[in-house]
Amino acid sequence: IPMVEASEARNLALMQAASDLQALKPMGLFDPDTLLVRVINHAGHKLPTGYPEGRRMWLNVRFYDASNAMIAERGIYDNATAAFNGAGTKVYEAKLGLDAAMAALTGKPQGPGFHFALNNTWFFDNRIPPRGFTNAGFASVQAAPVGYTYQDGQYWDNTLYEIPAGAVRAEVALLHQTTTKEFIEFLRDKNTTDARGIVAYEIWEALGKSAPVTMATATINLAPCNADYNASGEVDVIDFLDFIDAFGQTLPGADVNADGSIDVLDVLDFFDAFGVCLG
Repeated sequence: IPMVEASEARNLALMQAASDLQALKPMGLFDPDTLLVRVINHAGHKLPTGYPEGRRMWLNVRFYDASNAMIAERGIYDNATAAFNGAGTKVYEAKLGLDAAMAALTGKPQGPGFHFALNNTWFFDNRIPPRGFTNAGFASVQAAPVGYTYQDGQYWDNTLYEIPAGAVRAEVALLHQTTTKEFIEFLRDKNTTDARGIVAYEIWEALGKSAPVTMATATINLAPCNADYNASGEVDVIDFLDFIDAFGQTLPGADVNADGSIDVLDVLDFFDAFGVCLG
């Protein structure tokens, strides 16, 4: 149906405009066998946002050797079974549930869960804040991060990965899923009053099991030199100019040593790496 297809295309474009993804080898502070992946939030709200039950976003990282064989993967998703293995990667999500008082009142287990109408507390929320974020401001509306830390003004997040031996290239993808397998199975199994839970599950299954959408991708050459700021495959004056421009605008990408601050140490670390690569 053309109207449905047009709507899907608009939704995909909106999702892909919501973030940027950077992959780089951080300078100065970390082991040279470390890959840093940075997700930048361009939305006017937390990323991901919306109905939190069953919704998540994660980083898929694939490492390749010189023969172009994949030798390691983090954040593995099986499209056929909708099974997800988040070990070793970053998953952005919110987990709500019942506190002790609500658990005692309802007879439901205390802790994270999918009882939307009963949930009364946050157990975890590492979703990336938008521009203008302050901890005090978000805490005042019960929207502060939980179990995770963002600095005032931070609208990006960094994740470090150990580069496996033999890897010469990494491909990174930021994926978003609207309805997880765990959530839809909860709806199917816990609704005993009518068939709506089963119907919802059957629709989810028939329409691709809420296959994740790729929001952004990045590829990086893992050669020893880490001053290839624009990831063009070579180090030249354009990398220097791009870094100076980002630093002048205090863009997240100017935090080349990934210490959470954009300051003179980033300049020194970049200049040092730039000199080594050209030397």
